[in-house]
Amino acid sequence: MSDNALPFPNRELADKELTYDYCYGKIPPEDRAVIVEKAWAKGVEAAKVVYDRYQGNTNFFEILEKSGLSCLKVDRDYVVGKNRYFSDYLTGRAQVKLYMGSIRLWAKQNDLGLDEAANMILSHEYFHFMEYSEIGLTSREYQVPMLIVGNLELGRTGIRALSEIGAHAFAWTYHELAMADKEKNTIE
Repeated sequence: MSDNALPFPNRELADKELTYDYCYGKIPPEDRAVIVEKAWAKGVEAAKVVYDRYQGNTNFFEILEKSGLSCLKVDRDYVVGKNRYFSDYLTGRAQVKLYMGSIRLWAKQNDLGLDEAANMILSHEYFHFMEYSEIGLTSREYQVPMLIVGNLELGRTGIRALSEIGAHAFAWTYHELAMADKEKNTIE
């Protein structure tokens, strides 16, 4: 992997990420770019806070431990339908579960070492931890009707993709901050 690349969707792909949400068709077209930008900005800000809080530490295994989270590695390629899952943040258990079989495939595909890939996945999951513990759920910041029957709207639901967009922004920004510090230290 090049020093500048990260195998997560970047800002340019965040708009596409929104199209994958099952509620996408309920979002008015004029709101789509606005809510993506807001979710991305939330991830960027959270990364800056965490980067400062942990003084540039890029080891998310350590950051999880310091945050009171455990990490469970499961040797499984976790595929449901057409989706491969790399990890889960389990709120009730204060735990991140890593699916190492899936991560191993992702690492190979992106020319990463297994530990580096797992650390990147943890950075993404750390944003989800922050959503529950500190900054609020990004998915609930914009809501659409659960059901529309004629002119009648029933219930409200959030947009799950916004949470994923925020987590991608967090991972990207954290990586960029670390690369900037690395370059700065190389020059000095």
